[in-house]
Amino acid sequence: MTETTNAIPIFEAKNRLPFYIHQAENGSPVQIMRHNKVVAYLVSKEDFEKAAAPKEKSVIDKIQEIWSKCGLEDDDFDITAYYESIKEHGYYGKDSSHLFN
Repeated sequence: MTETTNAIPIFEAKNRLPFYIHQAENGSPVQIMRHNKVVAYLVSKEDFEKAAAPKEKSVIDKIQEIWSKCGLEDDDFDITAYYESIKEHGYYGKDSSHLFN
């Protein structure tokens, strides 16, 4: 996040906390500043849980992890190049990039 007009000093956050909590609950994160620097964010529970959720591993990461467990990490096959090739040729359809992220 970058500094915006939603950035407020700590003393204002303290004095108007219920207002800023409602603002965050409604999808507008609040940036809290100390000495003109953003030091914290007030966000909704939903936004926090999305940000804190474990990230799904990519197909490549999953395969490399399995190969490593099987002792195949020294193989000459470059899986990253292989999947980049598949993405470029669109073997999985035009909107398949989400499969590789």
